[in-house]
Amino acid sequence: MSGAFGIEPRVDVVVGGVQKGGTTALDQALRSHPGMRMPAVKEPHWFDEDAHFERGAPDYAAYHALWGEGLSAGLCCDCTPSYLWWPAAPARLRDYNPALRWVVLLRDPAARAYSHWNMQRSRGNETLDFGAALDAEASRLATASPRDQRRYSYQSRGYYAGQLARLHALFPREQVLVLRSDQLRDDFPATVGAVLDFLGLEPPASLEALTAHEGNYDEPLAPADRARLVALYDADIRALEAMLGWDLAAWRR
Repeated sequence: MSGAFGIEPRVDVVVGGVQKGGTTALDQALRSHPGMRMPAVKEPHWFDEDAHFERGAPDYAAYHALWGEGLSAGLCCDCTPSYLWWPAAPARLRDYNPALRWVVLLRDPAARAYSHWNMQRSRGNETLDFGAALDAEASRLATASPRDQRRYSYQSRGYYAGQLARLHALFPREQVLVLRSDQLRDDFPATVGAVLDFLGLEPPASLEALTAHEGNYDEPLAPADRARLVALYDADIRALEAMLGWDLAAWRR
């Protein structure tokens, strides 16, 4: 089936969310499966790069080249967790391949935000403390380049219900697998097995557990900062519970 731009889709699967939710560990597990074909880089960032789409139909040759000869040898997967959050990306992916399957890992949004901030601080991209970074986020995002929007979107990425609603409006629910990242952390083989089953692949005879979203923090998330984020996310978490039938009370504490 050709996508809206007349190209023959070659990528079959995206691990499309969320950043700091265990996607690196899942990417590594999928790379070890003989039925999967992964790109030369973990996060191609193709469909969340607006410049590729400024003149209409993009040229996918450079994108497809990331898989080399693997394009015709198995299920091709793009693991770019910001696709769920970037507003235009899901529709672009639908136009590219309406039959695309999505895997989404969701992490406690307050913990995810703090992990994201710690990552940017460790890379030298963040000088503000966490509370000040939250205060500055709206003004930063209003004027930031796309790259800096990805860097400083600590709070905004955690409103999952709206992001999933946008995704479900574009793709049938049977093409979307949503899991909690704590499941990946606590039972790595079973969770990877669920992903492989969703993709129609046999699980390996054995699977080494990989560490998901571990971080080295100078200090834990301050209770006051967590309480602030929990209050901000409360309505969205409740909407997500209704959408997915999950009990997320732990995220609201």
